[in-house]
Amino acid sequence: MTPRVSTAEAPARNPIARSLALAVLGVALVAAAIMGAVVFAVLLGLFLVGYVVSLAHAWWRHFRAPRRAAAAGQAESPVAKPEFIEGEYEVVEAAVDAAPRGPGGTA
Repeated sequence: MTPRVSTAEAPARNPIARSLALAVLGVALVAAAIMGAVVFAVLLGLFLVGYVVSLAHAWWRHFRAPRRAAAAGQAESPVAKPEFIEGEYEVVEAAVDAAPRGPGGTA
């Protein structure tokens, strides 16, 4: 007796069915390649648009910087006012028996 083979495991014996399966596989592979190319083109386009926008922004900031520096220089007064921070401090003596801080010590 020959062992039974399920239809899913058995190769198609009909040449027309095999040809049709091969044609469907070919169409699926071509469609996958076209879809991959389209997705790649879209992502490349988005990358290029972002790159051009980034370059335009950098150029605009570089072009605008000297004008802003000149405008800021004219707006300042010729004599700069000194600025002071006032405060008080108190010297605290360290306790002799204080526990050491760091790894293994108490905080």
